[in-house]
Parts: sequence; C-alpha cells; structure tokens
Amino acid sequence: MKKFVDYSKIRGFNYTQSNAWDDADFWDHYDHDIVERDMSYAERLHLNSARIFLTYYTYMKDPEKFLTDVKDFVKTAWKHGVSTSPIIYHGFRFIPEDFQKRPQTDERLPPLAKTITDPSLWVLGEKYFDDLLKTIGEEPGLLFWDISNEPGYTDNFVTWYDEEPKFVQEFRDKPDMAVLRERQEAVWKIVRHFCKYVKQKDPNHDLGVGNIFIFETEASGTADLVDVIIFHDYSSTKNQMRTIYEMAISLGKKYNKPVLNNETACLCRANPYDRSIEMAEEYGVGWYIFELMIGEDGWNRVHGVVYPDGSVRDPSVVAALFGFYRNRGETILRADINQENAVAKLTARTNRLFEATRRPNRRDHSNDAVEILELCDCAANLLEAGELTAMNYPPSAIVEAYRRRNDCNVDEMKDRLFEWISILKKASRII
Repeated sequence: MKKFVDYSKIRGFNYTQSNAWDDADFWDHYDHDIVERDMSYAERLHLNSARIFLTYYTYMKDPEKFLTDVKDFVKTAWKHGVSTSPIIYHGFRFIPEDFQKRPQTDERLPPLAKTITDPSLWVLGEKYFDDLLKTIGEEPGLLFWDISNEPGYTDNFVTWYDEEPKFVQEFRDKPDMAVLRERQEAVWKIVRHFCKYVKQKDPNHDLGVGNIFIFETEASGTADLVDVIIFHDYSSTKNQMRTIYEMAISLGKKYNKPVLNNETACLCRANPYDRSIEMAEEYGVGWYIFELMIGEDGWNRVHGVVYPDGSVRDPSVVAALFGFYRNRGETILRADINQENAVAKLTARTNRLFEATRRPNRRDHSNDAVEILELCDCAANLLEAGELTAMNYPPSAIVEAYRRRNDCNVDEMKDRLFEWISILKKASRII
C-alpha cells in the first residue's frame, strides 16, 4: 500500500552519529547505544524525522554489517517516534577508484567520477538499492527515499542557471559554459535513471532529490519523476529566504507536488536556526535542520542543537522547535535588570570587597577568591538575564571554569568582575 506523507508536518533533522567524523565513519563504527541516546533527545525535542546519509563505500566493504546497522537505525529511531528518510546515493561512486583521494587542482570544473560517465557501472547501484529495499522496505519507520544529496554539478556552488538568483553568482566569473553544461547533464542523467529505477522497484514510498537549490528542479529534468520537490536553503537574509520559498511554492503548484526543505540552518552562513525554522513555518513547508547533534565532526562549531551530554548550545533553537520565537517586532521590551536596584547593590558590594581585599586592609587573603567569585556569579547572571552579553562563551561558563581551578588568579578575577560591572552600570545608566 502506498505510504501517505504530509510533508508540511515534517519537523526533522539531519543526523550523523555524534562521535563520528563523517558519515563513512558513522557507518564504519555504528553504535546502537549512541543512536538510542541521540534519538531520545530528538523525541524530547518533538522532532519527528531523521535524514541519514548512507555510504556505498561502507556497504561495499561489508554489505551484511552495513545493512544490519541501517535497519537497526530505522527501528531505533521509530521507537522514539522518529521516521527515517535515507539518502540512497551520497555521491554516485560505485567502484574503488572513485573513492581514491584525488590531488587538489586549480580546476574550477573538476572531472566527473567514472561511475557517472560509465552507465555499465550503474547496475552496481541498482543491486545496492535492491539490498536496501529488501532490508528496510517494510519497516514502518521508513518515510521516503532521498535519491541523492546535492548531486548537481556546480562551479563552487554556482549553477549558472537562468533561474538562479543573482546574489548567488555575484562573486564568480562564468566558467567554460559548454563544459559546465555537459557535466551537469551527465550528472542529471544518472539521477534521472535512479529516480526511475527506485520508483519502479518501490512504488509504495515517495522519492525526492535533495537538490542544493530549488532552481535545479526543472533544469535537472526530475520535476516529473519525483513525488516531493526538495531543496536546501541556507539563505542569509529574510528577503533571500522569501525568494527561495516563493520559488519553491510556485514550483509545487506548477507540478501539483509538495515541497520540502530538507537542509537548513548554519551559523556561519548567517542562517540562524530560529529564523530558518520560523520562516519555514510561516510558509507551511516541512523542514530538516542540519543537524541534531553537536558532535565530533568538522562542522561542530556551526551546526547542531544538542551536545552528547544533553546540554544545548542555544536555548532559542529549542524554543523555536516548540514554536516560540524571539520578539523582533514593535512590542519588544528591554529588560531593566536594575528595577529592584540589583546592579546598584552589586556595585556597592563590589566596591566594598575591592577595598577590603587590598593588601594593607586584610592580612588573611585565603578567602578572597571565594568572595570575588560569588560576586562574579551574580554579575554573570545579571548579564545573561538581561541579554547584555555574547553567549557563545557565556559569563556563567567562565564562572564555572574559575570554580574548577585550584589556582585562581585573584587579580584576573577582579578585572573580569570590573569589566562585567561596567557593562551592567552602562545598561542601567548608573554613574
């Protein structure tokens, strides 16, 4: 029976095991207990779908173990109310030579993998999907197939399609367009082949293509082959986001198909989680944030919501997951952290302590650090409560770091406290 998916209701996440460097490492060292823990975090956050990157390279080395692990993931996620959308082909590379690291070149348009250019090799990918389908095709947690992650051939993430917004192209000069178009079409040819193959083999589950950009949809020739039109969006302004979403909505109406953003949110692309989620919700489009875990991979400083110990980087992301967003409108109110004279009292206490801990005024200085740290703690809490400080390394984390040290430098702590008091006094207009 054909599985119905309401794509507007997807609140998903991309997932790589939190102790893995990349997806190949994930499947090479699959750990059920870690997946179990991470999926429990997803359940607590009311997330309902995981997008996972399957690696043919791991399958090629040990098909039985790989397929067993993939099935375990799907079943474990589903136990926590999380469906799975597997990316079948994370790159079209089916032979060993395509996995060998190539020397870096200055070519703007690198050569294609042999797998792409030799259709006789595609039967390897077909056998691989047959095995996947046999393994998880009947699992209730299987949601839909993502044919490939960002397969489009680009000039450093510029496609030079006419539909492409000009802000994407503004820092590049056009390459050899004949070569670019030839290689783009070669990639789309293998994508179209596997869209047809997967649909023929599994008519019960939808499929889509995880395009880098929404404007690849028609250029790729896949719009008629997919069940859901997929795009990724890491736009850096609200206007850019709106441009992409309106293009996606328009294409969805044109082809009478749902649309889905299955990659969004990146700190280093001016694409904050809360704003990305809010925009998707405004347009009624389902989404997968990138990604759930702040793990050990190379992207851990710009992606992820939850640390392995269950703490979070930014509570505003958690709020957004539950539909609560920061007020950026006319009704916004600045916090008055000195409404009950807390800053004035802290300033007075600090002045007294600074005077008391001067060398001539106190013979025993063994407790100085403890007393100063107590005031630092109060200052840190006021700064954070009033949102008066950067939170990438919160003042409260600095206080905890001082607490862990056995050799605190009292003068350093005094300097820190003075700096924080100065910010609080300015915010409270205390002279």
